[in-house]
Amino acid sequence: MSQAPEFTRQPSPEVASFEHLTPDARPLVVVIVPAYNEEESIGRTVEALNELKQKLTAVRLQVFVVNDGSRDQTAPRALAAGADRVVTHKVNRGLGAAVRSGLHAARAAGADIALKFDADCQHDPNDVARMIEPLLKDECDLVYGDRFSGIQYRMPFVRRIGNIVFTRLMAWLTGWPLKDSQPGIFAVQRTYLERFYLPGDYNYTQQILLDAYHLGLRFQHVPVTFRKRTTGKSFVSLKYPFKVLPQLVMVLVGIRPMRVFGPIGAFFLSLAALVFAWEVGEWLRGLSPKPVVHVNALLGCMTLGLHTLFFGLIAELVVRFNRKS
Repeated sequence: MSQAPEFTRQPSPEVASFEHLTPDARPLVVVIVPAYNEEESIGRTVEALNELKQKLTAVRLQVFVVNDGSRDQTAPRALAAGADRVVTHKVNRGLGAAVRSGLHAARAAGADIALKFDADCQHDPNDVARMIEPLLKDECDLVYGDRFSGIQYRMPFVRRIGNIVFTRLMAWLTGWPLKDSQPGIFAVQRTYLERFYLPGDYNYTQQILLDAYHLGLRFQHVPVTFRKRTTGKSFVSLKYPFKVLPQLVMVLVGIRPMRVFGPIGAFFLSLAALVFAWEVGEWLRGLSPKPVVHVNALLGCMTLGLHTLFFGLIAELVVRFNRKS
């Protein structure tokens, strides 16, 4: 049986000083660890995170493990290792659902910062201080780890290509200088915890990026270490894009409907205009018996385009009203 790698014992970077505050008044950082059948590594991960409580004295740190329907000893081993709380799903619901439950639990606990950390030992706990530093200094609201600045193995081809595609897609949708759109480690301010919207049960990284962008929050990358997985099984497979893309559309519809329905409506209206201009041109040149030959197709494209635009406009107004209420 392969062994999980030992965590390196490196000095953590300095975090913002709150030495003048009483222990109970210091910012609360909740580390969320989603886990599905991770009995081989969860104890080591929780123990390593608990060691940070002695190092990061400027904050209060708690470790919440989200047991996503595991069929092994993940939950009891997490508790035995010192997890402050274990949130359990009765059935496996997906990584996105586990992250969502963790964020809800962090918000309910009054967390000032929530940080998601993998259970499989691929990330280094010493990076936690680096991740929360810009949040404590109020330089941003959302921090994503950049794995490619400190990756320690060659990522499989399918995952590498998938990451490139989704990172470019997210960079285009948000305008942010993204280098890595789906790391296993990210951190958010309470500003985001109070308003987040994660409807999908899988691709939480892209959902959070889109959600935070449309909430007008600030983004920052932080370089992190990334190791090869030696225990458990990755959730990423060839089926992943087919699960992710529909959920990305649903997230966009839920936060910016016109970004979805606007282009569709404009496409059909443009198609109708092109058909009309072409057929009128053919008639003026004497090549057609009447100005518009395909009347039904033209009216169909116009009607579909207008209905789609109006539907998107109404949905946009509903979303904005609900966000304000």
